[in-house]
Amino acid sequence: MLKGFCKIYVESIIKLKGVIKVFEIENYSQRLLNEAIRMNVTDLHFIPSEDEYNVMYRLNGKVEKWKRLQSHLAERLISHFKYRSGLDIGERRKPQSSSVMHIENNQTYSLRFSTLPSKNFESLAIRILPHFSTQTISSLTILQTHSNLIKSITNFSQGLCLITGPTGSGKTTTLYTIIEEMLRIGGKSIITIEDPVERSIPNLVQVEVNSKTGLSFNSVLTACLRHDPDVILIGEIRDEATAAIAIRASLTGHVVLATVHAQNCNTALMRMMDLGVSRFDLLECCKLVLSQRIINIKCPLCQERCHPLCRGVRQRARAALFDGLSGAKLKNAVLNNSSINEKPFSKAVNKAWALGFIEDVEWQRVINENV
Repeated sequence: MLKGFCKIYVESIIKLKGVIKVFEIENYSQRLLNEAIRMNVTDLHFIPSEDEYNVMYRLNGKVEKWKRLQSHLAERLISHFKYRSGLDIGERRKPQSSSVMHIENNQTYSLRFSTLPSKNFESLAIRILPHFSTQTISSLTILQTHSNLIKSITNFSQGLCLITGPTGSGKTTTLYTIIEEMLRIGGKSIITIEDPVERSIPNLVQVEVNSKTGLSFNSVLTACLRHDPDVILIGEIRDEATAAIAIRASLTGHVVLATVHAQNCNTALMRMMDLGVSRFDLLECCKLVLSQRIINIKCPLCQERCHPLCRGVRQRARAALFDGLSGAKLKNAVLNNSSINEKPFSKAVNKAWALGFIEDVEWQRVINENV
């Protein structure tokens, strides 16, 4: 009987230790996420090496090393994140992705988990997306002329507005900010079509594309036209069908806001033509083409690189520069396949440098990219 009691006691201790380890991992994961949120980090990366993991963070567009974890601890941490987001813990040979809500300091965030098998271990990326933002059009850029250009979109009664730029240039942020400004003004029914929905915005219909259930950009956009919208936001025009319906919607009394992957305004128009849109339709429906770039604003406190804590405290570390085509310039670009402004960001970045917003190195970077 005593042996039986001892066996039960030992088993209970083992189970208790297991529970404690689970709580340790859960608490550590919470602390890690909350610390990243307080620093305004947008992405976390768990990168495996031979005997450890490097935890990297992305802040203001740059990825930097943050922590080092022993492999066994990092693997348990990744398994916890997979369990929390509903991913298959046992599957390490295939990529997986999912999302979950996270609350920190009464703020709701969407955490998007993405796993990717590497040679020896599994890597994990976490994107941190705040659900609600108080960003305004004026806070997007440092130049008043650019703010006025963006605000003009909120007065459109119909037509197509294209926003273009390389990956990571802030196109989606600009779209969300325009939509939120329209909501503040009021009087418009707005529908967004996204893949995926990156931020929940109250008082509008947000549709997430899901090819598994037949919710493609094409089918959702067709259905939206029967849903009495004033404004339709398309996350990205990717194919001929989506481009054709976007043109049709803008020609039938709707404002259509969309992004296109291109380097500048002129190549965005060429991209639309490659997708089967005629020059006549572009002239008829396209009201504005915007191209944008992100610049790093000089910190008023630090010299050169900021300390991570300073980066988390700063209210404004980056801003966008815009170049726009509308009216006669847009018509000329459509008809002649050429833009009047061959170096669209040179004047804006020169002004930002002259006003003391950016360092010499940042000025040179933008100039070199704009050649």
